[in-house]
Amino acid sequence: MACVLRPAACSVSTGDPLTFERAADRRDALAAPPETYTRWVRTTLARVAGEADAGILFDSTISEPTELLAGVVRRAFNGQVTDRYESVFSAGNRYVARAVAARYGVAPTQVIAATGATSAMAMAIRAFVRRGDHVVVESPCFDLLPALAREAGAEVSFVSRPPPAFDLDPAALQAALRPNTALVLLTQLHNPSGARLSPDALEALATVTRKAGVPLLVDEVYADFAGPEASAWSGVPGVMVANSLTKVHGLFALKCGWLVGSPDHVARVEAANPQGDLGVSKLAHAVAALVLEDLAPFEAHWRSVLDRSRAVMARHAEAMRRAGLIEGALPQDGCMFFPRICGVSDTLALAEQLWTQDHLAVAPGEHFGLGGHIRLGFGGDAEALDRGLARLSAALAARVPKSAHS
Repeated sequence: MACVLRPAACSVSTGDPLTFERAADRRDALAAPPETYTRWVRTTLARVAGEADAGILFDSTISEPTELLAGVVRRAFNGQVTDRYESVFSAGNRYVARAVAARYGVAPTQVIAATGATSAMAMAIRAFVRRGDHVVVESPCFDLLPALAREAGAEVSFVSRPPPAFDLDPAALQAALRPNTALVLLTQLHNPSGARLSPDALEALATVTRKAGVPLLVDEVYADFAGPEASAWSGVPGVMVANSLTKVHGLFALKCGWLVGSPDHVARVEAANPQGDLGVSKLAHAVAALVLEDLAPFEAHWRSVLDRSRAVMARHAEAMRRAGLIEGALPQDGCMFFPRICGVSDTLALAEQLWTQDHLAVAPGEHFGLGGHIRLGFGGDAEALDRGLARLSAALAARVPKSAHS
């Protein structure tokens, strides 16, 4: 995708043979990079399958609480079938809507259930964007956001969230708006960096879009890591949020997401999608409703996983910083880290070499619009993470130019 920010200058000359500069003769020796992050993930997962020594370091989803989920299913269908098992045609599962509404302090009619946050955002984009409209997306970005806007026929431009803090300046957002801007798309926590916008920062950005009469749509699939106060939802007109049970709670099997907005915005989304999300599963959303009504065990699961994995990530990140291999602070919340690799500008090439030579899978920053960085995920097993990061540190030490970490 074309959400492009140029990385800061590295501490090594561009003539050094170990800098991964983009050059046709060097790229020909490597596998051609996929066009999108999603395709890259699929290709990488296919490579990883059956490779016992593969170190998977890009997954930013909490590991599935399989036993907890199985327990909910058993209780729901052991004997009498739960009354949450109801038709989802058109309107979705009303118990999901009620539980989500209670979380946000809104009426159930302000909730649209979907198969995930992506589907919820696609429904909103379908409602607000017409061919020839302009959409603003943050950069670096999750490449699905501009892709959804382009599929609706929009022209996309980008507003910078520059490293190392990855903040978003309201003045920069104001300057990015045009007379035909139909929508602004952001993430909270920021994907790929994991950076969190403060409540004051969110309010300042919402004020800019509100004054311009432009809806602000925020993908919040990682926001629950930082608690309710991290949500952009405040009931302020002009703001919509999308979320799901997938990333924080690891419940990707349920395919349960939602959109929350003002009554006017929800009415517009429903009018543009009169059949709702046809992919919603009656079975999955019945289970999702029960999960949402008693989230405490699932909250305890992700906190337990993250307590262990974050300690491992923090230890290795500090060691790699001290060794001059990476730059950037581990974000306060969530399970993503987006460090800059010292002395490396082409992280597509680096990621390919790390896989082919070291069986390490890391997400190259180019897929998010910021080469020279890699996105690491640490929502899974802490011991496997520890082994993988130790291997990554050794691999980087062997590849990063000595002048960058001497």
